Amino acid sequence: MPKHEFLTPKAIANRIKAKGLQKLKWYCQMCQKQCRDENGYQCHIRSESHLRQMDLLKENPSMYMQGYSKQFHDDFIKLLSRRWGTKRVHANLVYQEYISDRHHVHMNGTIWDTLTDFVKHLGREGTCSVDETPKGWFISWIDNSPKALARQEAIQKKERAEKGEEERARKLIEEQIERAQKEAEDLGVEEETFTELKRSNEEDKIKLNISLAKSESSTSPSTVKTDSSTTLAPSTNVSTHTSISFNKPTSQKMSLSALAKKSGSLNVQKKDKEKEQPKKLTAMEQIIIDEMARKKRKEIMNENENKRKEKDREYNEKRGERDRSYDRESINENENKRKDREYNERKDREYNERKDREYNERKDREYNERKDREYNERKDREYNERKDREYNERRERDRSYDRESMNENENKRKDREYNERRGERDRSYDRESKRARRY
Repeated sequence: MPKHEFLTPKAIANRIKAKGLQKLKWYCQMCQKQCRDENGYQCHIRSESHLRQMDLLKENPSMYMQGYSKQFHDDFIKLLSRRWGTKRVHANLVYQEYISDRHHVHMNGTIWDTLTDFVKHLGREGTCSVDETPKGWFISWIDNSPKALARQEAIQKKERAEKGEEERARKLIEEQIERAQKEAEDLGVEEETFTELKRSNEEDKIKLNISLAKSESSTSPSTVKTDSSTTLAPSTNVSTHTSISFNKPTSQKMSLSALAKKSGSLNVQKKDKEKEQPKKLTAMEQIIIDEMARKKRKEIMNENENKRKEKDREYNEKRGERDRSYDRESINENENKRKDREYNERKDREYNERKDREYNERKDREYNERKDREYNERKDREYNERKDREYNERRERDRSYDRESMNENENKRKDREYNERRGERDRSYDRESKRARRY
């Protein structure tokens, strides 16, 4: 039956039906033909073109299997490297993306039976890094190209250089600290020690008095005696002196003159502070300030990192619960699909076995008939040749006998003629002799 012409309704309907992926069991890898139903597939495998392809396959099956396997491997790695790069991805996701092309190489035409075998092969080959999880097999492509290796080497060099810079900076800071300590020892300056703010007696009164310290030439107008005092390290260019006393403030009211004196003293201190030149910090103090600032930044970074980890943990718990519920549903669905697939495979296997058995019986029957026909023809030919040979031999023998008979008859005839001539001569001789005796 001829094919329908282009853009006819039937041709358009056939193209619409052929869109998308069809069942794998109705695909012929050798002919690269996808059939839509069982009837079409059975008609195809009985066609002359398919039988010719199968004859080619029987001659060298390993060559075709290796060729299809190499093409499948190359196309799969090309898709993985271009689509996901070196990211970690589920193997089945890559395979689903790969088979979306209708003209891809099917796995049943390769040396691997399942996707798991192929993934293990990639891991043994070193093309991908493979790891098995409860959710399945995950793979990530290993980029061994010269550009990638050069880029990794440059990154390693950069990291080594940064590490070397950090090491040098740390050594420099240690040298500065040692130099500052030696200078302090030479000048006879004792290193200040910092203690915690602890009360020696719980019943003591608490009183806080914070005053700004003047330069060495001026003295503070107001000093307060305390039970225990702690001097803090300077953190700015202006030196401060803090006195903490554990005495409860008095509840007496201050007079106006006292307040005026106090305000005046504060104004004088403020003016002196503005006139005072900023005190230059020593190397030891600058290092301590930088170290405290670095610790503070590190604490802030650690706090932010802990908050981020807490949020990630909560998100992962929610996502894990959602994934577990989804996995339970997927397991049930996959179980049903597996049973359906096993049932279809069993039916297909039984059907294929029956068809193969019928095909083999038909082939055996045809072979036996052909052999019988050839045997009978050979026997008839041998019989005819033997009969012809016997006939020819008999005929040749008859001809030789005829020739001998003819020769014998000729001899007899000649003998008879010779005897007749001789008898005639003898008779004539007798007549003459009798005539002579008579006279």
